[in-house]
Amino acid sequence: MGRWDYLYEAKSRPIADYLLDELAKQLERDVREFPPAVEVWEDPAAQARYAPLLASGKKPSDIAVQTAIWLARNDLLREFEAVDQFMRGGGLDERLGSPEDRELCRFLWQFLIEECLAFSEACEFHFKHADLAEALSRLEKRLFAVA
Repeated sequence: MGRWDYLYEAKSRPIADYLLDELAKQLERDVREFPPAVEVWEDPAAQARYAPLLASGKKPSDIAVQTAIWLARNDLLREFEAVDQFMRGGGLDERLGSPEDRELCRFLWQFLIEECLAFSEACEFHFKHADLAEALSRLEKRLFAVA
C-alpha cells in the first residue's frame, strides 16, 4: 500500500456535514475549557447573573452538561412542551445537586443555543434548527462517547 492510497479510499463529505462537525468540535473545546469566552453579552441581565459565577472558576458537572445539551437541542427542535414539562416538574432540582451547578447548566443551555444560532448566521442561515440540533448530538457524542 502506497503512502497516499488512503486518499483514494477516503469518501468525500458534503461541506454541510463537515461544518456541523466543526461546530461540534468548537463547542467541545468550549465545554472542556470551561468557562467559554463570552465576547459580547447581548443581555446585561444575563451578564449580571452569570459573569460572577463564570469568574469563580467552577465547572458544570457532567450531568449539568448533558442536561444543558438536552435542553438546547429540544429548544432548537422547538420541543417547547418537553422543555416546559421538564422545568416545571423540577427537572433541574432533581438532576443537579447544587444551586451553582443549576446556574451553570442554565448558562450553558443559553450559551449553546446562542453559539449555534451565531454559527448559522455566519453561514448565511444555510443550516436549519434541526441541523444545529444534530451538531449538539455530535457534541454529546464527542464529550461522552454516546453510541
